[in-house]
Order: sequence, then C-alpha cells, then structure tokens
Amino acid sequence: MRDFVTDHWWLLAFWSGVVLFGAIEFLVPAYGNPERNRRWPTNVGLSIINGLILASVPVTAVGAAQWAADHGVGLLAWTGAPWWVAVACTAIVGSLAHYVTHRIFHKMPLLWRLHRVHHCDRHLDVTTALRGHPVEMFLISAFVSPAIVLFGLPPVMIAFYEGVEIFANMFTHADIRFPASVERVMSALLLVTPAVHRLHHSTFQPETDSNYGNVFLVWDRLFGTYHRDPIRPNVPLRIGLDEVDPECAGDLGWQLKLPFVDGKAR
Repeated sequence: MRDFVTDHWWLLAFWSGVVLFGAIEFLVPAYGNPERNRRWPTNVGLSIINGLILASVPVTAVGAAQWAADHGVGLLAWTGAPWWVAVACTAIVGSLAHYVTHRIFHKMPLLWRLHRVHHCDRHLDVTTALRGHPVEMFLISAFVSPAIVLFGLPPVMIAFYEGVEIFANMFTHADIRFPASVERVMSALLLVTPAVHRLHHSTFQPETDSNYGNVFLVWDRLFGTYHRDPIRPNVPLRIGLDEVDPECAGDLGWQLKLPFVDGKAR
C-alpha cells in the first residue's frame, strides 16, 4: 500500500480534489444540478481517456521543462537566475501562456470546434473541469511547451504550477457560491472565483469570450477581457452552447466526434 501511494501520489491527489469539491457541492450547492447522473459519466469518461492518452505521449509541460534543464536551455539557465526569480517567472510565463492559448482556442474556428466540447456542458460543477477533447489536451501542451523551453522554467516549479492550475480549475468550475465580501477580497488579490468563471460559460458569446484566466485575473484585466458582472444583468445566465443539442452534450461518443460534426443530433 505504501509503495502504491508513493508511485501514484499525483493521481490520488487529483481524484481526492474531485471528491473534495464534489462533497462540498453535494452538501452546500450554489445552483444545484438536476442532470448529474447524465453528465458525470461523460465528463469522467473524457477525463479517463485524456489521462490514458497524455500518459503515453511525449509532449507535456513538465517533459519540456525537463528537456530544457537537461540541456541547459532557456533564459533562466543562461542567466543563472536565483530561485525566487524562477518562481516569479514560472507564475508569470505559465499563466500568460495558458491565457493566450485559451484565447486562441476561442478565436480560431478550427480550435474552437475542439474547445466547445468543454463549453457545451449544460451545468457547471467540479466534473466540468475534467471535460475536454483529447486532441485539445494534446495541443495545449504543445502550445505551452515552447514558452517553457524558451525561459528554461524548472521542471519542479512547472509541476507545482501545473498542479495549482488543475486544482484551481476544479475550484472555479465547482458549484460553489461565496459571499460578496469574499468575492471582493479574491478579486482584489487578482484570483479567479467560481462566479467569475461561470460567466465564461454563458451561452451569450460576448460573455463566453471573457474571463479566460484560470488562476489569476491579471491578464484579463490587462488585456480588457475581464467582466465581473453579466453584460446583460436583466437576462438570466444560461450555461452551455446553443449550437450543440443537449442530447449531444451529454453523450460521450458524441463529444469525441463533436469537433468533426455540427453538434446536432440526427
């Protein structure tokens, strides 16, 4: 048992996070989820498929950082920067790279067809964070890796930051509501909250094309893509994509082929 924990600590930590946020949602849900039994098998199924695929491909953020470290490549290696500069650089470069990548997936039609697998979930909870097309997961790693190599970000720090992003992703998708005072404090600290990210999953495109940040709000604020409140305050916020039928959104097979079809059930 001890050897299993040692060898699989990251997997155990990941699913422990899912269970933790799932328990909070069950005990004190913010909005409730009448379709959990329909959505969860699809979302968890996509997560398992992605995990199996990504475990077998060489293009990962940590792998890119390890290659750079082994070959002495990158600005941090060339300049001999101290550890605290490496920490700051990892947070800045990592968050900016993911912000830019996320925005590109929204703006390029071909990439949007992949990313809409994540957005067509009709409700939000922790399992939505697990939902993504396998091809998109591979491309994200491929897009972010060049920045990691260019700056020579340390693999240990990249592994830690990737872990922070994964748990932040669970947190921001979770069916949790905070008091307005807590929201204000987190906003002042430039941290993404579930309420801010919920707006990103609106069916209204101007709201969908906002709040791209996963951990920090700084890039959304800097580049003008931040919205704290709905653009249409008098219109109830709806989650998902109208271009994808609900039957397709809740079907694992449809989600795997969604980038290649129109999203309408036949």
